[in-house]
Amino acid sequence: MIRIVDDAEGSVLAPEGWDLEALAAEVFGPSGVLPVGMEMEHRPEQAAMALAVGRAFGEGESLLFEAGTGVGKSLAYLAPGVVHAVTTNRPFVVATNTISLQEQLLNNDIPMLRKVFEKSPRLAEFADFRSALLVGKANYLCDNRLEAAMRGQTDLFETSQRAELERIREWATDGPKEGIRQELSPSPKFDVWDAVNADSSVCSNKRCSPETCCYRRARSRVDKAHLLVVNHSLLFALVGAGAAPGGDVPGVLFPNDFVVFDEGHETPAVASDHLGLGISSWAMSMVLRRLYNPAKRKGLLSRIGDKNDFELVENSKLACEDFFNHVHVSLLQTRDVRRLVEPGTLPTDLFPPLSRLLYRLKALAEEAEDEVLRTDLKDNDKRLRGYLDGISQIVDLKDPESVYWVERSGKMRPIIHLRSAPIDVAKALREALFDRGTSVLMTSATLTRGGKADHFRRAVGADHAMEGIVASPFDYEKNVTIRIAVDCPEPMGKDRLPYLNYLVESIHASAAQIQGGTLSLFTNYADLRHCYDMLRPRWQKLGRSIYAQGEGYSRSELRERMLDEGDVLLLGAESFWKGFDAPGPSLSQIILTRLPFENPGHPILEAKAEFLEKEGRSPFREMTLPTAIMRFRQGLGRLVRRHDDHGEILILDSRIVRKGYGKEFLAEMAKRDYEVFRLSEHRQD
Repeated sequence: MIRIVDDAEGSVLAPEGWDLEALAAEVFGPSGVLPVGMEMEHRPEQAAMALAVGRAFGEGESLLFEAGTGVGKSLAYLAPGVVHAVTTNRPFVVATNTISLQEQLLNNDIPMLRKVFEKSPRLAEFADFRSALLVGKANYLCDNRLEAAMRGQTDLFETSQRAELERIREWATDGPKEGIRQELSPSPKFDVWDAVNADSSVCSNKRCSPETCCYRRARSRVDKAHLLVVNHSLLFALVGAGAAPGGDVPGVLFPNDFVVFDEGHETPAVASDHLGLGISSWAMSMVLRRLYNPAKRKGLLSRIGDKNDFELVENSKLACEDFFNHVHVSLLQTRDVRRLVEPGTLPTDLFPPLSRLLYRLKALAEEAEDEVLRTDLKDNDKRLRGYLDGISQIVDLKDPESVYWVERSGKMRPIIHLRSAPIDVAKALREALFDRGTSVLMTSATLTRGGKADHFRRAVGADHAMEGIVASPFDYEKNVTIRIAVDCPEPMGKDRLPYLNYLVESIHASAAQIQGGTLSLFTNYADLRHCYDMLRPRWQKLGRSIYAQGEGYSRSELRERMLDEGDVLLLGAESFWKGFDAPGPSLSQIILTRLPFENPGHPILEAKAEFLEKEGRSPFREMTLPTAIMRFRQGLGRLVRRHDDHGEILILDSRIVRKGYGKEFLAEMAKRDYEVFRLSEHRQD
C-alpha cells in the first residue's frame, strides 16, 4: 500500500531544474542508481517516500510518514535531504533514538549515499557533502582542562584518581581519533573525566582551538556540515536548555535547519524525559566533592579556600544528605516512584547552607588569580545555583502544567531523583518543533493506528503536518504464522500462580519445538525472572541455551549469542519490544506474553489521565490503548527484518479475543492470518 495524504500539487523544482519525480527516479526508480548501479532491489515504496519527503523539505512543510519494515527509509530521507541541504546551504539534522540506528547511518547508509551520488553523473556534485556526529560536550576531552588537571593533580585527586588521570593523558598523547570518552577502554572513571572533559567554560573559543582541542575540532566540523546526526536525548536536552535559534529565526537546533526524527514513535516519551527537570542526589554530591572532599582534603577550594570555606561545603553536604534521606525514608521506603501533589511536601532545610556556600563561591571566584581555577569555580557555582533553583521549583510545584515526582535507582545505595515533565508534551513539542518555521519529518514503521496517524499527530502537536504511509514490501501472509492462546488465565487475577505456570508451560512447549531461536517478550521483570528460574533447568536438560535480560549480559551481547548459537530461548522486556533485530533463523519465533499496556501508576501517566478526564476525554481510549497498540506492532515487527525471514508469532493473552478492545489489536495484523489454540492440545514434555 502506498498512500500520501494532503500531498502537494504540481512539481517542486530540485537542482538543475529537475522536478522531484526526476530526482527520485534517478536514484530510486527501476533504472535508477540503486537498482542498477548498486545492484539493490527496486522498491516502489522507497521511491514514493523519497518523493514525499523531498516535497515536504522543498515547501518547508512538516510530514508524518510511516514506512513499513524493509522500505529502506534511511536512504529515502537522506537522499532528498542532503540534496536540499547542499543546494540551499541549510543544516540537515537527523535524530535517532538508538545507538544501533545511529551506527547504521554513520557506517552504512551515509557512505552508501556517497557512492550513489558518485555513480550518477547528474548527482556527482553532491557526493562530497559534509557530515558530522553531534554528541554532548561532556563526551569530549579538553586539552586545556587536562593540562590544568595534571598541574593541580596533587590538590584535586587522590592516588587512584591520579593513575586514571595519567591513563587519560597517555591516551590523549597517542592521538585519539575523535577525542571522545567512548574511545577509551575501559571507560574513564566519572569523577576524573568530569575534571578534564569539555563541558566547562574553560573550553571556549577564547582558550581552545580546533588544532589542539578535540571538542573545538568536532564543533568546527559540525559548523561546516550539511548533514548532522544526533540522538533524540541530546536534541531535546539542547532544546530544553534554550539552544533553539533566537528571535524570529527559523530552526530547531541551528538557524534555518530542517530535521528528521527517525524512530519517531519514541519522540513523546524522550521529550517528556528531557523537557522537564532532573536533579539527583548523586549529581549534587559530585559537585560538592569536586569543591572539597573533607575525607581526602582534596578539591578546588583546597587551592584557595580556608577552614571556614571547607565547613561551608561540609554543612552543605550534610544538608543535602539529610534532604535526600528524608525523601527516601518518607516517600520511597515502600515504592520506587512517588508523585508529588502538594506544595511543601519536601523539606527546605538545605536552602540556607547552600545559599551561604554559593555566596562565598562567587567571592572566591572573583579573588582567584588562576584563570582556570576561577572559571571552574564559576562553573560549579552556576551548576549548584541551577540545582537549587530546580529544587525550589519542585518543592513549590511551581508549574501547574507540569507533573512532579521523586524516584530512586540503584539497590545497595539508592540514588534519589527529583523529576518533572510537561503534562501536555504535545504543547511543548508544538512550540519546540512544529512552530519553528521549518520542516520536521517524523518517520517510523509504527506511527499509525488503523492506517491513520491521528493519535500520533495529537501526541506530538503536529496539527498541520502532512501525512504519508507506505507498507512493508515483505510478504507477511506467506512468511508469518500467528497463533493466539484462548485458554490463558487472567494475568491480573488475585492468584497469579496459574497464570505464571501457564506462561512457563506455553513458552517451553512452543520454544522447544522450534529449531531456530525464540524471543519471549514480557511487560514486567518479575514475570520474566519467574519464568527464567523455572525454565532454566528444563532447557539445560535439552542441551540448549536460555538467556534473560538483566541476567549477566548486555543487550548487544544477548543478540550476538542468539546469532551465534542459532537456537536459544531469550526472555526480554521493555527495550526488547523495539529495535532488537536478529535476522535469519536465529529468531524464528516471537512470543508475546501479554498485551503491552503501560503501568498506569507512573506519575506522568497519572497526570496525563487527569488532564484528559478534565477535558471530558477517555484516558484509556486516547492514551493507554493507542500506546499499547503501537508497542504491540513493534513487538510483532521483531520477527521479519528481511525478505527471507519467516517464523511464528505466539500471543499468550486471551484478552485479545475476549475483550472489546481486542479487535483493535487484531486489526493491526492485517494481511496476517491467525489461528486460536488451547495449551492442553499442544503441550509437549
